[in-house]
Amino acid sequence: MGAGGYFGIGSGILGLLLLAGGVAALRHGWMLPYQRRWIHSAPLFGWAQLVMAASFLIQGIAGALVDDRGARSVLNFVGIAALFGGLLLITLAQRPRRTP
Repeated sequence: MGAGGYFGIGSGILGLLLLAGGVAALRHGWMLPYQRRWIHSAPLFGWAQLVMAASFLIQGIAGALVDDRGARSVLNFVGIAALFGGLLLITLAQRPRRTP
């Protein structure tokens, strides 16, 4: 197994952990204790974790299973774009609600 395979395994494990955290935040509003003080919207944070989980799983699949360089580059680009989308959602979940 080459270096891409090890990267794929690590990325896949991180993706599965984020997936579990996203489902817990969406279904029950549960977050890790250190996240509770700065996240103001648990559902939005849950969606952010699901998007980031998808990005890590896409990159893990690209690193471990795809041999074609062009296809791997496209999958990595899609994964990075999804990662930035997840980070944007986390930023929005941190903003406090405006009260009129």
